[in-house]
Amino acid sequence: MPYQTLQVTTRDAVTYITLNRPERLNSFDLILGEELYTVLRDVHGDPLIRAVVLKGTGKGFCGGGDVKEMHAAADKPRFLRDLTRAIHRCVIEIRSMEKPVIAAVNGAAFGAGLSLALACDLVVAVKDAKMSTAFIGIGLAPGCGTQLFTNTVGYHKACEYILTSKTFTAEEGCRLGIVNKAVDAPNLDAAVEEYADAFRQLPPLAVGKAKMLINKSMSNSPIDHLELESQTAAWSAGSQDFAEGVSAFVEKRKPTFKGK
Repeated sequence: MPYQTLQVTTRDAVTYITLNRPERLNSFDLILGEELYTVLRDVHGDPLIRAVVLKGTGKGFCGGGDVKEMHAAADKPRFLRDLTRAIHRCVIEIRSMEKPVIAAVNGAAFGAGLSLALACDLVVAVKDAKMSTAFIGIGLAPGCGTQLFTNTVGYHKACEYILTSKTFTAEEGCRLGIVNKAVDAPNLDAAVEEYADAFRQLPPLAVGKAKMLINKSMSNSPIDHLELESQTAAWSAGSQDFAEGVSAFVEKRKPTFKGK
């Protein structure tokens, strides 16, 4: 279906979602928030999709919330409440779907745009991409991303970057643990495809459950998490993919996983 703010294609079991408001640095308005959530929800429920790539058109990945719309809003608190909720639904959908989501950060990722990248499971970015939590710089308390950022970089680094709206490059993001791989701009698509191709071959049920376990590990107690790991491993042992995986191991051949 056609979208006002997105371009969506699927190729070989990977869905590519491109934010398409280049004249506003792909910033979030309510329409983009609603359309992105709809696509993510649909992908979440599609068993044929093994991975998702999130991209941006033009010079940036996502400039955050649309500041011009914030300025124009007659009821600014109401507008920010609606906008942050729209962004949160997208973040929750990304983190809860049992499929890997790859952020292809081609340029600026500010505010909610950085939060969107942080919500993804893998982040590949061009080396000189500028990033910032940004909220404080316009007099706004952060509307999203503080938990993801703090869990990744630690308390004191989070204070340094969030409280001062410090801008940093993707290469610095690698050192902070926010970015998995920083590449030269011409190599961005190829670097993203390395991950996408891997997920095309890997067992999607096991990958999805592993993502779930990683997310649950952030809030579970050690004992509860060990039990969840045991239950999840036992569940996956009943899959055709597990039978194929152990057979291929014993037979010394490459497995073919079907997501069953």
